[in-house]
Amino acid sequence: MISKTEEAVREEVAALEAARCRALVAADIEALDRLVADDVVHVHANGKADDKAAYLAMVKGAIRFLSAEREALEVRVYDGLAVVTGPLRQSIELTATGQRIDMHVMTTQVWQQQAAGWRQVSFQATNL
Repeated sequence: MISKTEEAVREEVAALEAARCRALVAADIEALDRLVADDVVHVHANGKADDKAAYLAMVKGAIRFLSAEREALEVRVYDGLAVVTGPLRQSIELTATGQRIDMHVMTTQVWQQQAAGWRQVSFQATNL
């Protein structure tokens, strides 16, 4: 049986992931900075791994997110952690070339309860 507290965490983390997707499309670096942990590891579908500085720099200058839409998410809650899995559809434009890329990936994310709230500490995408 799922406790009310666990259900509240699931809803909060899902809402934070929705906010992260909105921040990507808006290129809202300040919002992304608040949503991801200082020690985040963000692994893209092409296998490239970024730390927080590289991730934020990519969103700020290298890629323009045209859309980022979550499909069904599964949020599993553990002591101070939430593991989130589910499909993600994104359309991006490479700033340097203008090339548009449509992606459909499966993601696994780990969110950790920190002093300032829930923060994404790990992200992994795999092409579908």
